[in-house]
Amino acid sequence: MTDKQGDKVIPQPQKDEPSTIGLVSEWLGLSSPKTRDTSNKPLFGADGKGIRYDAVVQGGINNCFFMAPLASVAQAEPNIIRDSIKQNSDGSYTVTFAGAKDKPQLVQALTLEEQRKFAQTGTGGVWPAVMEKAFGQYLKNNPEERERILGHSAGWFLDSAQEYADSGKATEVMKLLTGYMPGGIKLKDSHNVEGVQRLLQDNFKDGKALPVVAGIAAGNETALAKGLHPEHDYSVLDYADGMVTVRDPRGRTELNTAGKSMDSKDGVFKMTVRDFAKAFDEVLVGRDRPILGGNGALIMKPLRLKP
Repeated sequence: MTDKQGDKVIPQPQKDEPSTIGLVSEWLGLSSPKTRDTSNKPLFGADGKGIRYDAVVQGGINNCFFMAPLASVAQAEPNIIRDSIKQNSDGSYTVTFAGAKDKPQLVQALTLEEQRKFAQTGTGGVWPAVMEKAFGQYLKNNPEERERILGHSAGWFLDSAQEYADSGKATEVMKLLTGYMPGGIKLKDSHNVEGVQRLLQDNFKDGKALPVVAGIAAGNETALAKGLHPEHDYSVLDYADGMVTVRDPRGRTELNTAGKSMDSKDGVFKMTVRDFAKAFDEVLVGRDRPILGGNGALIMKPLRLKP
């Protein structure tokens, strides 16, 4: 059993349940639980239409910086995910991230234990957990990518696996998933309402939107007062009539450290654009082509959870 505050998982004693550190170690491939055949579980749901934002429900690993972008890409560009995963005849998967086409990951079929700790697998299929497993494997196999995505090369991660999962740059994950550096706005200093409004209006007009992720840094008192979680990333699903639709990648909202929780349905809630601009510290917009004249937004350093 676990208790969660923000994106932080606090293990609680329970008979025969592995520690959080043990779970993250398995995610990194440091241990190998017995493999069970899960090839009969549909990859993209029984109807093949399971690549949806609500299929992404974060499990017991502190990786909102991966799960929120994954849900946003599923909402805006599902074919990116469909093209990234190939199911093999032996039940394994070959996952080729759009931003790392030269580094395909051969992912073995999910064990029952992995299904328990990774992203939840429901009617939308097992693809979120497969992508999550491939991401952990990709980080383990590529130290230089760990430096870019996590902000450190993690030469010491064998002794501190939980910390390895507790930090990450959503901007680098977006680039890995889509193949292009995202744009966006860094709000931490100014919380510019007009800038956020223009960004969201431009993105969500004409019924065709690019994936959007918003992050909250430590110490954001406005976010706490609203019932949101600092040091946590969220998907942005829509903007219309001055209201921003936001989703927690856990598929639910929980009490934060101030004892407050945002009212939501399955983790989806709405905020005025003014409240949104004040409560979030960065907004990222994924791209389907390179950005002319630069590499994208100025992004915060990786968020690190406090022990």
